Amino acid sequence: MIRPLAILALALLGALVAALLWQHGRYVHARRELVQDRQPLLHSGDAFHVLIFLELARGSELFGSVRELRDRLEAGGTARMVYAGKVALNAQPSRQLTEAFGEAVPWDAVVCVQFASREAFDRVDLERALDGFARTYAHGMQRSALGNLMLPQLLLAKRLGQLVTRSPSLLPFEPAPPHEWVIPRDGRFARLDAERELGRHAAVVVNLTLPGTPEQAAADRGYVDRMFGLMAEVGHGPMHMGRAVTLEGKARFENVALVYYPGVEYFRRMVESRFYQGIVGGKQLGDTQASITVPILGRLGATAPAG
Repeated sequence: MIRPLAILALALLGALVAALLWQHGRYVHARRELVQDRQPLLHSGDAFHVLIFLELARGSELFGSVRELRDRLEAGGTARMVYAGKVALNAQPSRQLTEAFGEAVPWDAVVCVQFASREAFDRVDLERALDGFARTYAHGMQRSALGNLMLPQLLLAKRLGQLVTRSPSLLPFEPAPPHEWVIPRDGRFARLDAERELGRHAAVVVNLTLPGTPEQAAADRGYVDRMFGLMAEVGHGPMHMGRAVTLEGKARFENVALVYYPGVEYFRRMVESRFYQGIVGGKQLGDTQASITVPILGRLGATAPAG
């Protein structure tokens, strides 16, 4: 005869498994349907990812140029473009990249490409593949499949903690009055409105980050913790996280993160909120390149056949 405690334990275990599967399912839906991301959920530990920032040549068309780049990279059979985003706003230009290029480059798009291995990437004639773009910058990412699969579950654990402790909801966002703004009220985030169609359901912030001093790192951890609290409540967050690998130039970053938000309108309301203005002062890094993008990979059409 099964004891009541055993029945309770089985019920709790079943509820936990159901919650984990539900969380996994909704993030897979967001990745595939909203972010238009083709990242395999599981991949070899040898897989190597590369972020490529793109500035279009004068007179070039965005979708055609990114489509041609995708077809060139995938023709060899060892690469897959897993994310492509049109830049809606280069929110934080990198100090290092600005020095390297002589100005803050107005990047037009960012793509993330998975190669079978670092050796497979090294065999690609990247300069030829990128021919036709005005300027480009590539940075590598060593990404753990298991580690990234666990990110939604960590957010679920944080959400359960919020429910248990009855933490107050962060929604709806309350607009911050002008005197509480920490970042400049220069109207730049209003530019996101131009991408309401492409960014109706998803916006992805592409981040290259370099930690600052120990004091800055401590402040930044506080900011990240508060942001993770919001992500846990709303149901969005990192889609790709990994260790940065320098491929060209002298710029050095430590981490790469592609973070999903449910649309540009949501993102703008968040930035303009009392919540965000109250915590953004803690976002302190040694350097960062942060570009807000909207997904376009699903609009590029089928991959051209090889040969």
